Amino acid sequence: MGGHGRSQSVAVGVNGGSPVGGGRIGGFQFPPPMATSDAGAGSTTGNQGQGHNRTGSRNYDGNWRNQNQNQNQSHGHQQNQSVDLQNLNQNPGMGQLNSSFQPGHRSRASIGAFQFPAQPGLMLPGHGGQSIFINPATGQPQILSAGLLQQQQQLTQLQLQQAAINAQSLNLGNLGQASGQNMPNQQQQRKTLFTPYLPQASLPALLSNGQLVSGILRVNKKNRSDAYVSTQDGLLDADIFICGSKDRNRALEGDLVAVELLDVDEVWGQKREKEEKKKRKDISETRGPSGPSNNNAGGDGNSTNEGGQEGTGIKRRGSLRQRPTQKKNDDVEVEGQSLLLVEEEEVNDEQKPLFAGHIVAVIERVAGQMFSGTLGLLRPSSQATKEKQEAERQAREGHSGRPNQPERTQDKPKIVWFKPTDKRVPLIAIPTEQAPRDFVENHQSYANRIFVACIKRWPITSLHPFGTLFEQLGEMGDIKVETDALLRDNNFGPDDFSEAVIRNVIDNWSVETEKDEVIAARKDFRDVKTFSINAKSTGDISQSFHVNKASDTTWEIGVHIADVAHFVKPNSLVDREARKRGTGVELVNRLVPMLPQKLAEDLLSLKEGQDRFTTTVVFTVNADTDEIVEEETWVGKGIIRNSANFLYGDVDAIVSGAEGEGEKVPDEFKVAVAVLHKMTRNSRKLRYSAENMDIPALRLVYQLDDENIPVEDNIFETRPAYEIVEELFIRTNSFVAQKIAAGLPEKALLRRHSPPNQRRVENFAERMNRYDQNIDVSSSAALQTSLFRLKDPVVQQGMETVLIKGMQRAKYFVASKLPSEMHGHYLYNVPAYTHFTSPIRRYADIIVHRQLEAVLSNGAVDFTEDTEALAKAAEQCNVKKDSAKNAIEQSIHIELCRAVDRRRQSQDGELICEAIVINVYESAFDVLIPEYGFEKRVHCDQLPLKKAEFDKANRVLELYWEKGVQSNVYIPEDERPKGGAALRAANAAAAASQAAAAAKAAQEQEEIQRKMMEVSSRNPDAEQGLFDDEDDSNHSDGGVATERPTTLAPVAASTRPTQSMPGSPTKNSPTSSQTPHRTRSDPKISVAAHDNEKADGQEVSNEDKYLQMFTLREEKGDYIQEVRELTRVPVFLKTELSKSPPCLTIRSLNPYAL
Repeated sequence: MGGHGRSQSVAVGVNGGSPVGGGRIGGFQFPPPMATSDAGAGSTTGNQGQGHNRTGSRNYDGNWRNQNQNQNQSHGHQQNQSVDLQNLNQNPGMGQLNSSFQPGHRSRASIGAFQFPAQPGLMLPGHGGQSIFINPATGQPQILSAGLLQQQQQLTQLQLQQAAINAQSLNLGNLGQASGQNMPNQQQQRKTLFTPYLPQASLPALLSNGQLVSGILRVNKKNRSDAYVSTQDGLLDADIFICGSKDRNRALEGDLVAVELLDVDEVWGQKREKEEKKKRKDISETRGPSGPSNNNAGGDGNSTNEGGQEGTGIKRRGSLRQRPTQKKNDDVEVEGQSLLLVEEEEVNDEQKPLFAGHIVAVIERVAGQMFSGTLGLLRPSSQATKEKQEAERQAREGHSGRPNQPERTQDKPKIVWFKPTDKRVPLIAIPTEQAPRDFVENHQSYANRIFVACIKRWPITSLHPFGTLFEQLGEMGDIKVETDALLRDNNFGPDDFSEAVIRNVIDNWSVETEKDEVIAARKDFRDVKTFSINAKSTGDISQSFHVNKASDTTWEIGVHIADVAHFVKPNSLVDREARKRGTGVELVNRLVPMLPQKLAEDLLSLKEGQDRFTTTVVFTVNADTDEIVEEETWVGKGIIRNSANFLYGDVDAIVSGAEGEGEKVPDEFKVAVAVLHKMTRNSRKLRYSAENMDIPALRLVYQLDDENIPVEDNIFETRPAYEIVEELFIRTNSFVAQKIAAGLPEKALLRRHSPPNQRRVENFAERMNRYDQNIDVSSSAALQTSLFRLKDPVVQQGMETVLIKGMQRAKYFVASKLPSEMHGHYLYNVPAYTHFTSPIRRYADIIVHRQLEAVLSNGAVDFTEDTEALAKAAEQCNVKKDSAKNAIEQSIHIELCRAVDRRRQSQDGELICEAIVINVYESAFDVLIPEYGFEKRVHCDQLPLKKAEFDKANRVLELYWEKGVQSNVYIPEDERPKGGAALRAANAAAAASQAAAAAKAAQEQEEIQRKMMEVSSRNPDAEQGLFDDEDDSNHSDGGVATERPTTLAPVAASTRPTQSMPGSPTKNSPTSSQTPHRTRSDPKISVAAHDNEKADGQEVSNEDKYLQMFTLREEKGDYIQEVRELTRVPVFLKTELSKSPPCLTIRSLNPYAL
């Protein structure tokens, strides 16, 4: 039932599958020239109007869509092009992209108006297996070699088919509504909305000579109109910008696509023109038919329309850019439903893309794609229009019923609409018969149900794809349903295994059932005290360790990994199922296995007291320097009997010397843990050449490799036990990588991490160095050492969050597919790396185990899988690995939303947390919430601001606040209800909120006065100390304090000055007529809210807690806050558990409403 299965496996490479032309590391073979399958649309060659083939008389060097413009090309140019094609046929390896790629930029011109010619070209017989083709557009002959002749004949036939298509637009919206207007002429032919895909057989030549490039498509989550194609292995030094749905040409997120480059300036200019038109439309719609409103609470009071009245349309207030309402809603969902923000490079006047293009073919699509979402009777746009009209009618008439107007009876629609949760995926048309039986009559009752669907086909005549309803998961908000939905969105099917797969697992296995020669070939570690370290109690333990004193100067450290390859044979049912799944997924509240439980827990798991087969690496470590003696490292097959299984808490207690959990650990294991802790800590220092400093864990950065992501409530959390296991695994994986690379130089499955985007990482360093952070990006070791030096862990986490935006994720690859200089792992700073240590949950590890077995056997065991099949398996593992990481992050986000909501409810619905600013823009700023480990964006058009001003040179955003308006109850002007009853209700709600806030403030004031009355019982010295800062609170030199209440709570004496308040005036200090006082905003002296807790343990007000975190000033009656990067700000947190997935949004506190 999975959609988008690939009918052909294709490769974009020549000369043995090298990665020439991009592709998924050359892991596929193109079909022979006779193949006519259409991988991109799900249609067949018999479907004349929906074929994805393209005319063969195309001139790639000119504007091939507007053939009249090509008539002026010279005969000599045509001959040269024909000779090039002939040479290409004779020498398919020429023009390799990696060595001499010269991208051609052609004009976009009349893409939308393209039609195939009505007449075919004329074929004339030639000599030597060649033929002459008469191009009907130019009248000029072209020589076609024998290899291209057959393709040309096929394309000529398609020209005749395509010529029959007439211009008739398709309106799928009408399909979802009443069919009473269905007429016999409904079957008339429809207009072509997308260009057909090029034949798969024509792509290798076009890719190899540089006329096309290939890469992975990435769609902007916030704006599906913008997409990017990342070419493989740095073929181009920047992503290719794909502008609009027509240029994206039905391709989806993650597709491997073929792209033709376009003229960047033209694409960019047309995009700007469309955006300006949309802005004008938004302004018109926002102002509405009833004329402008006089309510200007959210504006600056200076915006006027053509009639001279105040306008309420979309306007700029300083640098503050107000977004359309729909854009706001989309941003809230995209940003609020993920742990970290996904940043796309915006196309603007200052930074337009280096490359632009359009997609001419989908080479490969992720198999079995599924999407969670909701089902609707009408298209959302049609539903929104209907609801808007009904709301306007209610506002006019004051009631909701129409008793005298019976509803029109409508025929049952032919399709219903599936709206995917992932905004990168378009609406999908679903046949009505696949919906629940009563859906049409009771569709409102299904509004909060989550369904799963897949795309089956996308004709060139349809704005939307057609799909199949896969399953109904259940109601939104249910944790199991939400978890199922996130798994489907990441292409993980049901957890259960088929009976056939389970029966394929061996029964009643034990070491005693194995043959004597099998046992004799393994090293016996059963007398060695081995122990496992795990995050939680689990049934599938894949690793164990031992520590022995080898000599007075060395330790022996063993890493034992479950020998999965012994039980999972190549191409068995279990192997095929594991390859398809790619990886197991450990979510916060659930484990999705890769292998059947019977195999993973009963045969493979290194359970305490049971004999198990392992593949073991034994290191010899210098006891003084903790360096590994490489030449003495042993690797081979083993047998162990695990002595103990420890949880992270046990190991943490041993390392810290704390009482409690560590007490139950025997002394011999305490010694072993202490040795491992010392060795791994120093080993990490050696890897980064940072021997003279302590190295904190860069938890977020390390997840770029996804080495056993710790499933914690906070993605930044770390602990000693995890760091011990991680470093041992890095050393083990690196050693195995070097071993298989030497033994199988052509086929070794390795894992590489590319250096970051140089432009982005240099921009990161430039920004951070403005704040004296001394970031060096010259190498991996230099960059990470710069982060290690940071003293403030919150600043370090903020920098990590910014840094990973410019870094790629690690990828599996086959050694022969890339030159050796590209094999390194940038993040771990090692020359070679692979995954070997988690074979129960990663299929790539099983492959590596088989390769290691072949290398260690000295030829007795052959590794027979061919290079191309390995490359395909590597890419499948890459896709599944990334999907698993996304699923884990989404699972953490769901649990965080629930935890935040519980805490918010316990605090009367108001939750304030400290955040660190990590990015500042002209109308927004990004913050990281260290307490919970998520990143969010504060949009200034959601705050009670008069305006904002952005100082780009100094990266300072100045917020001009409305005094006394709390941001958590503020409703932006364009979101306020229109109409009498709704407006009165909104005003009443706002008044109630303000009344509650006033009552709370009064209560706090009473508490302050009560505490002040207690001062009389203190001695004079204590009283004087209590009021030391009183003068500072009442001066009138233009600082913020001039507008603060005169009954401010007395501030206890502090050992450091309050950074947001100006110092006491002196006789030489500036007067109010001089330059306004600017308080310090140096991030190095930013303070946390908890530093302001009162010494006597009394609860402090929000003003006492948070005021000193702000940098404030008053100027000409304006109340201004400065927002700078790496400074702290308090924010309100708000959750919406009714959405699927749950949504978490934030707003910055108004310092002038505390």
